[in-house]
Amino acid sequence: MKVQKKLGMRPTPQLAFVFVGSRTCSNDWKNAQGCLVVALFFLLVGCSSGPTTLPFLNYTHRQAYSLNEDDLKKVQFYVSTDVVAQVQDPTATQSFLVPKLTPGVVTAAGPNWIKVSFRKGGADVPFVADPNQNDSRYYIASEVEGGRDFKRVTEVPGRVFIYKGTPLTLISGADAMLLVDWDSWEKVAETRRVTEGRRVGDK
Repeated sequence: MKVQKKLGMRPTPQLAFVFVGSRTCSNDWKNAQGCLVVALFFLLVGCSSGPTTLPFLNYTHRQAYSLNEDDLKKVQFYVSTDVVAQVQDPTATQSFLVPKLTPGVVTAAGPNWIKVSFRKGGADVPFVADPNQNDSRYYIASEVEGGRDFKRVTEVPGRVFIYKGTPLTLISGADAMLLVDWDSWEKVAETRRVTEGRRVGDK
């Protein structure tokens, strides 16, 4: 199944050069030098090797392709923004930090939630989608009492985040969400078979 890429596209060197040439260049040598500098800039942008990321959507990227836990474990994820949490006890201050665009892998998944590990040996960070929204994103979540369900941190009084069983107050990143690497997701999505249908007379 071929998936069409709609978001996160990067300008190619060829397109960038044509754009610059048609918009800014003239026969004047000074202007031509300026064109060259701008063209080189777009060339570097087009050749950048960073991943193409976009928000991971519950229906568009998961439910529509029936991705199960094993499928999700083959996809590369990232966190959208810095996540900083702290807890103060009588002896020391414990901190939890996940910088923006830190890569992570799925360790577990449920109907509307995903757990992601951003460090080997570290605790899994839950992200939850809103089942009442048509195509919800996955936002950072916290365990509810008993550890059997999850809520968005923004819905928890005091914005408390549970880390390894310890409650931490989220200093920043309450709206952090999961980003997906397009290339790794596309490889999994393309393994899905499309029902081609049948016509009268087919055997």
